[in-house]
Amino acid sequence: MKNIFLLLTIFLLSAYIVKAQQLQLSVSKASDTKVKIEWKNPYGDSVVQLNVQRSWDSIKNFRTIFVPLSPELPQNGYIDETGGYNTQYYRVFYVLANGSFFFTKSKKNTTGSDFTNEITEEQATDKNFLITVHDDDSVIATLNFDAYKKFRDSIVNYTRDTLYSLTDADILIRYYNNEIRWMPSTHVYTTSDGYVQIFLTDALQKNYRLRFFDETHKPIFNIQHVTQQQLLLDKTDFMHSGWFYFELYEDNKLKERNKFYIPKDF
Repeated sequence: MKNIFLLLTIFLLSAYIVKAQQLQLSVSKASDTKVKIEWKNPYGDSVVQLNVQRSWDSIKNFRTIFVPLSPELPQNGYIDETGGYNTQYYRVFYVLANGSFFFTKSKKNTTGSDFTNEITEEQATDKNFLITVHDDDSVIATLNFDAYKKFRDSIVNYTRDTLYSLTDADILIRYYNNEIRWMPSTHVYTTSDGYVQIFLTDALQKNYRLRFFDETHKPIFNIQHVTQQQLLLDKTDFMHSGWFYFELYEDNKLKERNKFYIPKDF
């Protein structure tokens, strides 16, 4: 009897924690033809899969329209460029590392973001309250709340860059185009024959898995456990030439995120 009571207590406590930490979803109108979907992830690296879904009603017929490359990010978003209809609903499906999965409540597009509560009303009206936007190397701008809102909307609507809230007054920008800083991987790369070489010297001692994506970051296939130090993938596994992305995990922790190029001559 005591064991049953203990299990029931643990179950109820777990249910309360999950409810308290549900992924937060915001859906708002970005323009006449675009809808902005934003979410906050309270689980961190525990989120291993995340799909943005859309439907014409709030209950059924949802279809996945976007799969982010990094589901573990604390805050992220997506612009649905084919949206703009008031009758469309959105939700997020997400999977945790323990195998449990959830759906957020479906939402219609609104006229503003649900995340404006990050900054209090006093801060928003305080002329001395400033928001700092920076990248990895330098400060980009120091803005009051009204100026930051215009800056944020410009970034969201007209670029593919991403803004992350580190604190209520500290914003990090990640640039979409990082071609100049790209360096080939030493673990997953293309050979001179156009094959994809996987090279992990300690594959027998460690637990590695790989996820592959196409140029639009759509998942292609996974290797759940790499059991060889050297593994050669046929270029036909990727169906066509071009850039492909991958994520390498060690013990379910992200070790490397990079890309490789398969030439056209096959």
